[in-house]
Order: sequence, then structure tokens, then C-alpha cells
Amino acid sequence: MKRKVILSVLLMAFMGTTLLAQEETKKKRTLELPKAGDIALGIDVVPMFKYVGNFFNGTTDNAYNTFGGESAITFDNPINNPTVSIMGKYMITDTWAARLNVGILYTHKNTRTYKQNDAALLEDPLSLAKVVDENIVNNTGASFALGAEYRRGYRRIQGFAGGNLIYAFGEYNRHYNYGNAITEINQTPSRIDAGNVQYVPDGWTRAYLLDSYNGGSVQYFGLGAHVGVEIFLASHFSLGGEVSINAIWKWSPETYEEIEGFNTMNNQVEKFTNLISPGNKEFSFGTENLGGKLYLLFYF
Repeated sequence: MKRKVILSVLLMAFMGTTLLAQEETKKKRTLELPKAGDIALGIDVVPMFKYVGNFFNGTTDNAYNTFGGESAITFDNPINNPTVSIMGKYMITDTWAARLNVGILYTHKNTRTYKQNDAALLEDPLSLAKVVDENIVNNTGASFALGAEYRRGYRRIQGFAGGNLIYAFGEYNRHYNYGNAITEINQTPSRIDAGNVQYVPDGWTRAYLLDSYNGGSVQYFGLGAHVGVEIFLASHFSLGGEVSINAIWKWSPETYEEIEGFNTMNNQVEKFTNLISPGNKEFSFGTENLGGKLYLLFYF
């Protein structure tokens, strides 16, 4: 009798363990989708496609850029444009999410070049002394999109649609430092070529560029709508893509440059600020992208 009781207990324990194991396995196989309170961070994977394409065919212009159209933010000076953006989402409810897309770029470049030392060469025609000229470039660009989206889907596939407020800017300025000074004796010193100066005042022997402001600088403001889809490769991890339609207002500030030179009319070194452009305005509307066209998202 005791043996039967023991066997019954062991059988029930075995069955219970089996059922628990099956339940655990079922839980592991269940895909967990985003829910209220979850936060998502993502990165654009288009640069990765560009790298892989270039790696295999040996070219430098192969890119997966046509997904959803061209970029909505294209600065006149391409170096301003952030090529990679960071995406973020916050699940307000299981079906509504707030979203943010940010791309930031800042560069400071100082190009230094040797030129002959004019003063030393005047004293000694065989002198090999040199001075340093500097071309300093400050370059800043950023894009921001803040919005909301409604999500709906089935298992691994989640579709979404929503709207965005868009702001972006790019700023590009140059500055030059020269080792050889302008003097009455040396009115055209040896200096690096700073490009064509837009205006040379009357009486100046030559004009040298000191600063160039807002060349290619621009600002954007816009409203946009987007539709897209996320495919969940695993719980909390998805591959997403989207297309947008945007109304974008664009304006650029005044462009001007500061120059210096020797004025033979009064025998003095002078500086002058010359206005290049009064600024421009532009409006565009179409199916364009801002930030990630194709991206990976991780929810936590």
C-alpha cells in the first residue's frame, strides 16, 4: 500500500514538472511586444548598407539611400548634414508612442601651412626661415524631429503612422591667420590662397580674406507625417522602416566676409566687411525622409 502511494506521488510530481517545463518553454517562445512605459533607442542602418555595398564592389558611391525617397534636410554645404541620427520612442500606451529623432555634427578643423618668412628673406636672400598660415573651419549641423505615432499590428509585424515637428540648422564659418603681416614695405606678403575675394576696395593693392561667415549656413522648420512598419526579430528588438511627407520652410542668413589690405591712398593697413548675400528663403513639400530611413530599435 505504501509503495502505491509513493509511486502515485512520484507520478504526480513528474507530471507537474513536465507541465511546468512546457509552460516555461511556451513563455520563452512567446514574443514580447512593446507596452506602456517602454523606451526604445535606435540607430540608422543605411550607412551600414553603404559600407557593405562599397566593400563588395569596390566603389565609393554605392548606398541604400532610395528607401522612402531622399533626405528632407540637405544643406548647401554637405558637411553640415548629419549622416547618422539617433532615434528614441516612449510608449505612452500600448498603441500610442512619443518619438524623437536627433542628428548632431560638429567639426573644428585647423589646416596649417608653411610659407616663406618675408621679413627674414628681406634681411637675408638665402634665408630658409618659414612662418605658419592657418585656415580654421568651424562647422555645426543638427536636425530634430519631435512627434507621436499610433501603432497597430499582428504578432511580429507592427505598422504605425503619425506626425512630426521638424527643426534643423547648419552653420559654416572660416577664419584665416597669416604669419606674414601687411606693411608699407611689404604690401603683398606671402600668404596661402584663401580663394576669390568678392570685393577689393579702391586704392587697395590686394585684399586678403580674414573671415567668411555663414557660407552655406541654413535653418529649417517643418511639419511632417510618416508611415512605417517594424518587424520584431526577437522580443524587444525590431527592424523598422518608414517614409515621410513633409512641408519644409528653409531660410539662410546674411553671408559676409571680412578682408584686409594695404590702402595706397592713405598708406595704411585697413579692414573691411563686405556683405555677400542678403539671405534666401525656400519652401518644399514632398515625400522625403528625416533621419533614419531604415533602422534598428531596442526596447527596454
